[in-house]
Amino acid sequence: MLDTTDLLTPAMFADPYPIYARLREQAPVLQVPQIGMWLVTRYDDVHQVLKAPDVFSSSRTKALDKLRDPRLTESMEMLASSSLVALDPPDHTRLRRLVNVAFTPRAIARLEARVRELARELVDAIARKDRFDLMDDLAIPLPVIVISELLGVDPARRAEFKRWSDDLILGSRLDGHLDDAEIDRIVASRREFVAFFHAMIEQRRRRPGDDLLSDLVRAEAERDALTPEEVLTMAVLLMVAGNETTTNLIGNGTVALLEHPDLLPRLRADPTRIPAFLEEVLRWRSPVVMLVRTTRRDVTLGGVDVPRDSVLGVLVDSANHDPTHFPEPERFDLERQPAHLSFGYGIHFCVGAPLSRLEGRIAFEELLARVPEFAREPGPLEWTPSFNLRGLRRLPLRRGGPLSAAATRGSTA
Repeated sequence: MLDTTDLLTPAMFADPYPIYARLREQAPVLQVPQIGMWLVTRYDDVHQVLKAPDVFSSSRTKALDKLRDPRLTESMEMLASSSLVALDPPDHTRLRRLVNVAFTPRAIARLEARVRELARELVDAIARKDRFDLMDDLAIPLPVIVISELLGVDPARRAEFKRWSDDLILGSRLDGHLDDAEIDRIVASRREFVAFFHAMIEQRRRRPGDDLLSDLVRAEAERDALTPEEVLTMAVLLMVAGNETTTNLIGNGTVALLEHPDLLPRLRADPTRIPAFLEEVLRWRSPVVMLVRTTRRDVTLGGVDVPRDSVLGVLVDSANHDPTHFPEPERFDLERQPAHLSFGYGIHFCVGAPLSRLEGRIAFEELLARVPEFAREPGPLEWTPSFNLRGLRRLPLRRGGPLSAAATRGSTA
C-alpha cells in the first residue's frame, strides 16, 4: 500500500512535485482516510471531474464539513453554502451571469490604464530601494488595490483586506494544527471581514455608486436577482479571489525568473513574450493547488470505483505536471502550448482569469523595464502552509547582481 504519511508534512508544502509524481504513477485516484478524501492527480481524471458538474458537485456537503476545523465554522455556514464556488446549477448559473459582466474583455480592457498606473507607482518605489520584498511591495498590493477599487471600498485598508482574505481561507484540517490563540484570532478576523462588508452593503443601499458592490446591491433591490446573503458572499468572494490568485501568480512568476536566469534577457528583449511566460508560470507553479468536489453517485474514475458522497481533492497542480500532457513537466518551457488547469475548467472556470492575466502581464512589464537586475536574499523560500493554494509568504530581494550561492542554498521552488 502506498505510504501517504508525507502528505501532511512540511515537505508537501516546500516541494510537492515528487509526491505528486509518485501518486500519479502508483495510485492516481487514492483514498486517504486520514484526510477524509480521495486525491485525484492525473490530468485526464482531473479534467473529467471538472467538466462534469452533474456527477461531481461543488456544493457544500456533510462529508466536506468534516474537513473543516469545527472551531472555525462559527458564522461561516452562510458564506460557505451560498458562495459562487460552492454552488451547482441553476443557482451557479444565475449568479455567474450577474458577475460575468464585470469581467468581459471590454470591461477588462478599460482597467488597463489604471492597473498600469498602480504598477508603475509600486515598481518606482521598489526601484528606489536597495532591498525589497516582492510580495509586500508588488504582488500583494497591486491586485488588492485593483479589486478594492472595482468593488468601491477604500484601498487604503488593503493590509486589512489581505489579512481578512488570508484568514478566511484558513481552517482546513489539511493545513496543519492551529492552536487556540490562533483560532481565536482567525474567528475575530473573520467577524471583522463580514461586519465590514455588511456596513459597505448598507451604505450602498442608501447611496449607490458606480462600482461593482453597488451593482450587486441593485441586482438585489431592483431585479430580485440576488438574496441579501448572496450579495454579501459575492462581495467577500470577489475580494478574496480577486487578490489571492494574482498575488501568487506574481510571486511564483518571480521565482521562475530567479530559478531560470535565461528568461530575464529573453523577456526584456521581447516583452510580448510575457503572456506566454505567465501561462507557463500558471502551469509550472499553479497558484491554486486543489479544488474540491463531491460525488453525486457511485462513479468509476481512473479505473477506481468511488462511492457516492465521497469528497475528492482534485489536484490541478499535479495535473499540470502530468508528463502524458506536458513532456518534461519540471522544465520551464516558454514555448509550451498552454493547456493548464490552474483556472479550473468548465462552468467553474475562474471568472476573474482575464483580470489576473492583465495584472500579471503589467506587473512584469513594469518590473522588468524599471528594475534592471534583482536577486534573492539568502535563505529558503517561505511557502504558505496550505494544501489549497501555492504562494509565498515573503520574497526578500536585493537590487543588482546574479543569484549568490548563499541565496540559492535551501531553495525549493
